[in-house]
Amino acid sequence: MPFPEGVPSVPVRYSITNPADGGPGEGTLQLMPTVPAIRIPGQEGVFTGGGTYRFVDGQLDNGAGDQVRLLPTNIDGANPAVWAWLGIEQINGQQPRHFYFTLDADAVEVDLGAVQQLAPDLAQYLAIPGESAYDAWRRAGNDGDEADFLASLIGPPGDITAANEYTDKAVSEGLAAEVQRANDAYDPAGAAAAARAEAVDTAAVDATAKANSAQAAAISAASADATAKANAAQDAAITAAAADATTKAANAQSAAINAASADATTKAGNAQSTAVSTAASSAATLYLPNAIQTVDAYLAGATPSSPRFFGHRGGGMVRPEHTLVGYRSTAAMGFALEVSVNVDASGELWCLHDLTLDRTTYQTGALNTYTTEEVGQAVLTNGRTLLGPGWTDQRMVPLRQVLDEFLGRIPILLEPKGNDAVVPCQTLLDTSYPHAPRSVIWKAHIGTLSLPWAKARGYRTWVYLDPGTTDATMDSKDSMVDYWGVATTFTDQRIQQVVARGKPVFAWPVYRRSQVARLTGLGVVGIMSSDPRYVSTNLPQRTFSRWGLAVKESGGTPTLDYDTAYALAFGEGADAGWVSINALPNQSYGLGTYSPIVGSAAGYRIAFDMKYKTLPASTVHGGYYFGKVSDDPYRFTTANATGGYHVVMRASGDMQLYRHTAGVTAGTQIGSTVATTTPVADTAMSFQIDVTPTTVELRRTDSAGWTTGPIADTTYRGGYHGLSNGSITDLATRPHWRNLVITQL
Repeated sequence: MPFPEGVPSVPVRYSITNPADGGPGEGTLQLMPTVPAIRIPGQEGVFTGGGTYRFVDGQLDNGAGDQVRLLPTNIDGANPAVWAWLGIEQINGQQPRHFYFTLDADAVEVDLGAVQQLAPDLAQYLAIPGESAYDAWRRAGNDGDEADFLASLIGPPGDITAANEYTDKAVSEGLAAEVQRANDAYDPAGAAAAARAEAVDTAAVDATAKANSAQAAAISAASADATAKANAAQDAAITAAAADATTKAANAQSAAINAASADATTKAGNAQSTAVSTAASSAATLYLPNAIQTVDAYLAGATPSSPRFFGHRGGGMVRPEHTLVGYRSTAAMGFALEVSVNVDASGELWCLHDLTLDRTTYQTGALNTYTTEEVGQAVLTNGRTLLGPGWTDQRMVPLRQVLDEFLGRIPILLEPKGNDAVVPCQTLLDTSYPHAPRSVIWKAHIGTLSLPWAKARGYRTWVYLDPGTTDATMDSKDSMVDYWGVATTFTDQRIQQVVARGKPVFAWPVYRRSQVARLTGLGVVGIMSSDPRYVSTNLPQRTFSRWGLAVKESGGTPTLDYDTAYALAFGEGADAGWVSINALPNQSYGLGTYSPIVGSAAGYRIAFDMKYKTLPASTVHGGYYFGKVSDDPYRFTTANATGGYHVVMRASGDMQLYRHTAGVTAGTQIGSTVATTTPVADTAMSFQIDVTPTTVELRRTDSAGWTTGPIADTTYRGGYHGLSNGSITDLATRPHWRNLVITQL
């Protein structure tokens, strides 16, 4: 479709090659402006142009065999004045690529292949105009508003008094000079002497009289001549001054008109923007929910002793990450949400941490190669692999739905993950959620270029660091940062250095209460956790298992967090209700859901069943650990951070109890070895552990008499405990557990 008459356009061309054989390539190029609409002077309506074009024989084609024509990005008087084109290139056989470019209205033709295109792995932002002349005037030390600045561009009018004084002086000096010249030209003394020599005394008198008359006449003539010349000079000076004044006045008038016109245009644009913003704000006030919980209110009073918690990925350690069910559960518990987004091929923003669907769904490939309809109807999350087969597959959720449901109810840390998601996310917030800055924190990596946009709109910003981020880099962004972000993998020294900068510091990712203790001890006030319910309290959540539901519990902590290979495995079919650790070597699984155990004055009892589906070698064992003061990982034959006790049940039937000292790899047996019946493959054994203030005792209860008896040992009385694969080296022989029950003695 041709452009309307009077609207400039620039023809563009673009050639691609087949990545396989080098011949003409096939694919599409989607072109769209980076702003929702563009108003062109003299044209009705607005332009929202763009479209998807195919490559024909390797050449970009408009669908009618002609060149594609695009709107220039520098049309005089266009509103907005600053924007760019976004190109999304999809060449068959290659990953999509995104780039931005501008078009000069004076260009005869533009080859997009020659345009400087940013690589997809770099931040894709356009340079924005520098400061205005008014800003430069202010920076030079001047005070005043824009009207004062415009007035300073026009010089002051001339001083008429000074001009008159100058003219009078010129006339006076000119007249005196003429008189002097006349005096020099006529010598009355010489004339009188000559007459006296030739005449008598009367003649001398007559000569003197005539000389005086002549002198007077000469003086009068000279004076008249000088006056005429002075008047002429004055007239010329006045005429020249008048002409100069007229020219300067005309120039000043023209400059004033131009300045006033530019000022009027600017003010009109500002007024339009203000009107739109005001209308949006009014609409927000009338029709959109006010923030029940603002960012500032949520973080008010946050200290290391009273930190604030955020649901990382919507609580992804206990619910499918970045799903509506996760966000709802986290928000219902009063925790702020951390939301990551990426954009699909249709421009819709979806809540997704990765650029691809591979890890969290049953599909593969980049999200930006799927349409909105495909994502909405055919893509399901695969949370079952991490969280248990009891979970129902969840659909992905668009950002709009999350904002509509939670914006204003609970603070949201929002981060566009992919470069191509940044501008769509900003545009969505600007156009549809003008009230967002009250309850949204703009979350970004230290390398981002998006902070000026966020701060100009009043957003709080949380900027997270890399281990190698320098202080100089932090200094360059400090004025645009409200909160700093540190990883739990950072050293204590580095975290303390960031805290010492004086701004609130949030840490991520936090899975354990022991991590919270470490971080708050270093001065951190914000905890970003995928299991905020567990890490935000020091109380147990239940005293008996429901593993038959095959749903991961809050507080479950494998040796390696957030990894399906180390996740608790739930039995199915005949093994329903049984759980196991499907990882090697010496792996364990913390049962934070039941921790810390709260006993009576007499103590507490841990009871559970255990079996080997396939028996290991006779000396190999699995078991259970308990008595730890912290939920840090526990591994047999490993130097652990805190100590505890360890149940050993060998395939030979030998049952033992070990004490494991912090920082020491080997355990120490306490009490005697109890020879029990050899375990039978795929058959349950039952155990009880009794802990009193002065003793510990281990019993096998699927037959009578198998007990270590009360062992006098008070070394460890912590309330953290869990499952242990012990010395298992073959996953086929790993232990399984069920029916955990904790009671007070």
